[in-house]
Amino acid sequence: MIKTEVTGNGLVADLFTDNTSQPRKAIIMLGGSEGGKSWSRIKRPIEVLVQKGFCVLSLSYFKSPGLPPTLQEIQLEYFKKAIDWLFEQKGIVKNEIAILGGSKGAEAALLLGSIYPQVKAVIALSPSCVVWQGIPTKRFDLGKDVKSSWTYKGERLPYLAYPYVKKLDLILMQLRNIHEEAFTNKNRAREATIAVENIGGAIMLISGKRDRMWPAVTMGEKIVKRLKAMDFDHHYEHVVYDGGHNAIVMNK
Repeated sequence: MIKTEVTGNGLVADLFTDNTSQPRKAIIMLGGSEGGKSWSRIKRPIEVLVQKGFCVLSLSYFKSPGLPPTLQEIQLEYFKKAIDWLFEQKGIVKNEIAILGGSKGAEAALLLGSIYPQVKAVIALSPSCVVWQGIPTKRFDLGKDVKSSWTYKGERLPYLAYPYVKKLDLILMQLRNIHEEAFTNKNRAREATIAVENIGGAIMLISGKRDRMWPAVTMGEKIVKRLKAMDFDHHYEHVVYDGGHNAIVMNK
């Protein structure tokens, strides 16, 4: 496996390939609220994907040199630059890309798929059916100066905010209750809902029953319900495991 650091065009990423001369489909991998090139640190999932013939871009979108320090008002156009850059590389199948994300990265993956037609598959680990409020540098500032996580064409995307923040929940990093309570604001939840029916390809959702960060299973079910109601044309699947928020299952 060959690793190449990507720093051009404002991107911060690692590109993983092999020595094959055959055209390869590309997968962009997005981490969550930890920031940086988190998938590059895990490595094993990338090794499996490269062995299966994919090219993988482990992309940072905040908390890296030259990028925003916090997961607040991240420009979706940044991810589009990564997509365009990949298609310029030799041996990459054009206009057919998959995005794999975990947690906030899953939220981003579903959102990007709903906007950019070049995305032909989305794999969302611990998915979200809505856009959530952004995450500041200090966890105890979560309820202060609340902003959207994402912007598009210069506008903040509608988001669902936390109705309250308890210090003990933040200390223990058990935030499921405040995410569940946020859904009682049905108008805001409706405005913040991701238009997953616009995704131009297959969708795989993977959730854990014991997720303490947010209700991934419930949100995955909401996504499936929306896809069914909209007569979604592509394959979709929601797999639920007896695991937590960061449980990742990959079959070799």
